[in-house]
Parts: sequence; structure tokens; C-alpha cells
Amino acid sequence: MKSARLLLFAVIFAGLNSFAAAQVETRPARQVPADESGLVGDWRGESVCVVRDSACRDEDSLYHLAKLAGKPGWFSMKLDKIVDGKPVTMGTTECSYDSAKRALTCEFPRGVFRFTIQANKMAGTMSLTDGTLWRKLALNKSS
Repeated sequence: MKSARLLLFAVIFAGLNSFAAAQVETRPARQVPADESGLVGDWRGESVCVVRDSACRDEDSLYHLAKLAGKPGWFSMKLDKIVDGKPVTMGTTECSYDSAKRALTCEFPRGVFRFTIQANKMAGTMSLTDGTLWRKLALNKSS
């Protein structure tokens, strides 16, 4: 009797699990195209300091990417941090995009940003000119 109940429970559980799995709608993640056009626009997320005992502070970030005219594979990136709900511009830099690696590299006087793009997410780092990892960034493409 006990083994029959266990068997019945297992059959019911397996059936419910299969039913629940069938009910889940599977939608592919919105993909940023591998070509340059998918990068243009606003990317928002967090910029977290790696060097804690420093002047670095965690920030909510909003980065604006625009193609550079006459320079295929190159972008302008305007960097804003969000302070009291409003964007404060920190600067603008130029970035090169490697579509094969889906990688964006932005060199500037203090260091370099390196990003990889997957679907509508951009993950990256900021390193200083001496190689010190300064920030980790996680951004999402804004609609």
C-alpha cells in the first residue's frame, strides 16, 4: 500500500512537472544584432568599484552610444552617472567594435573600458593605465 502511494505520487508529480514545463512560454532574448547598428542607443545599469579603499564610488550609469560618421566600427560613448535621479555627464570617449568577438573597447586618458555584448546586455570592466581593475559594469539596452 505504501509503495503504491509513492508510485502514485511520483506519477502525479511527474505529470504536473511536465504540464508546468509545457505552459512556460519560451521567447528568445531580444538580441542586439552582431552588426554595429544594434549598439546605437542608451545602455543603463550599474558600475561597481573594485578598489574599495579609494575615491571610487558605485554608480548608476547611463551610457549613450552613437556611430562615428566616416569611421566604420567606431562609436562615440557619452558616459553619464545618475545623481538624484538626473544624469550628470562624466565625459565622452571613442570606442572600437569587433563584431566577430562582439567586443567594444574604449580607450581614454585614465584607462580603458572593455565590454562584451550578449543579447541586450553589455558587461565589462574599466582598468586604469597601470592595469589596475577599477570598475565592473553591467548594462542593459534601454528600449
